[in-house]
Amino acid sequence: MKHLLKLMTVALLAVACGGKKENPVPEKPVVTPEMYAVTCISEKGEVTFEFLKDELSPFWSVTDPAGQKLTFTDRKVTKTYKANGKYTGSIMAYGAGGQSEPVGFEFEVNTPEPEDKDVAAVKSALSGKTFQTAKFGWWGEGWEYFDDPVPEYTADDKITFKADGTLVINQGETAHIYNDGVTDGEDYTVSGTPRWGVFKEKDVVYIQFSDGGFPLMLAGKSGAAAGDPAYHFGLNAKWTVASVEEGVVRVEIYQDFNEQWLTVFLSPAA
Repeated sequence: MKHLLKLMTVALLAVACGGKKENPVPEKPVVTPEMYAVTCISEKGEVTFEFLKDELSPFWSVTDPAGQKLTFTDRKVTKTYKANGKYTGSIMAYGAGGQSEPVGFEFEVNTPEPEDKDVAAVKSALSGKTFQTAKFGWWGEGWEYFDDPVPEYTADDKITFKADGTLVINQGETAHIYNDGVTDGEDYTVSGTPRWGVFKEKDVVYIQFSDGGFPLMLAGKSGAAAGDPAYHFGLNAKWTVASVEEGVVRVEIYQDFNEQWLTVFLSPAA
């Protein structure tokens, strides 16, 4: 009997030991490209981080251009970054097998700078609108003169500041313009594809005319030869925006050869 009990005990132990299975040790996770996505809309500064592996959890790290680091663990999140420049980051995954080695990535933010309010105001006053010369004249240190009537050959000229940055200069019945340096003006035909733009420099707002653009009048130097840049002074030039009042835009350019300003008042065309 004792011998039988011993055999039964040995058999039971053998069955118990034979039925036990070893649990495999989880492998250390490895982050591969298909596990995550970093999508950047550079001009908006919007970046979407997405982790796609269900069995693992992400650990994100992002360093901005100034060196400041931010970490987060979202599976999917969109963040907005305001500082322009290159960002560096890494993604690690962790689970039953521990934590993976970091995998690096980078993206760049390039959001446009907010437009200056004075520049924006002038653009708004001009863009898509048509003007004609309402008044003109000169001023200098301690004096001004705006009593001369607009010449007839200029009074029917019109200028349209198109939203795409081009200009349409309609010379009316005659291709004759006012040039401050030429008595009774001159015959002149607009050529090229005139353009305009607005910028600010040292707190002064300018309209930059180019490719044949000018504000219906020129500020030429009296006696200058036709090939002299001073002859068509004001053509393809920057004109100061002195004011915008009730839709009338006052532009002027300094004639250093006369030490005075020529001023043109552009009013909305009738």
